[in-house]
Amino acid sequence: TPCPLVDSAGHIFAVLIGRPRDHSFIADCQRMYNEMAFKLKGFDFKEEDCSHRRSAFPALPVGISYGNGQMQPSRLSVGESGAQVAGLSHLLQSRAVQHITSFGDSTFCLWAPRLYNHYKDHIDRMHQALPHLSKNFPRSVFPCTTFNFRPKVQTFRHRDTLNLTYSWCSITALGNFDSTKGSHLVLWDAGLIVEFLPFSIILIPLSTILHSNILVCQGEERGSFTQYCTGGIFWWVDNGCRA
Repeated sequence: TPCPLVDSAGHIFAVLIGRPRDHSFIADCQRMYNEMAFKLKGFDFKEEDCSHRRSAFPALPVGISYGNGQMQPSRLSVGESGAQVAGLSHLLQSRAVQHITSFGDSTFCLWAPRLYNHYKDHIDRMHQALPHLSKNFPRSVFPCTTFNFRPKVQTFRHRDTLNLTYSWCSITALGNFDSTKGSHLVLWDAGLIVEFLPFSIILIPLSTILHSNILVCQGEERGSFTQYCTGGIFWWVDNGCRA
């Protein structure tokens, strides 16, 4: 059952979505985790892919972004390794991955319809101006995603400050672990520690809320999958699709 998190003014600032009752969703989450584990073996990670400000685990962002002096939004480079490009392409086209992304998209639309429509309007206008940019997923409004690979995805306390400040991001927990003993999501500003079950989804504003998560127990594994948008895309669109 979804659980909204509400601030002192009565505003919903995050939603613990959980997972649908459809057993195929859990099966696809496990399939996605297995596919990520299989592709991980062939990836040639750079040092910055494995040691970054969030923590020390392999992570690969893929999709459309804008910033760092770019004149317009563009797709992120995923390195020069042919295996890496092919592996990420396989993950993006995976039926299991697309099932999870579309569910995250639909929950965003359900719980924040005005924000979702505002979001969709800007992303659609970006694609109208730059039709050559391909989407990550056909049924997801989020233009960018990050695959966080096993064995133990744990993040330091941080904010994702380049994301759109007032928008939600979708996080899916993956792996095999006891969520009563580890993997908890810590929302420092709200003073909350949230049990984060495997194969469940949470919608939160990663840019504004200071967050981290707890390590899983010895012998357990955890990965995760996030969908989001950089704030620069919205600024670019609001400026008439110009830098």
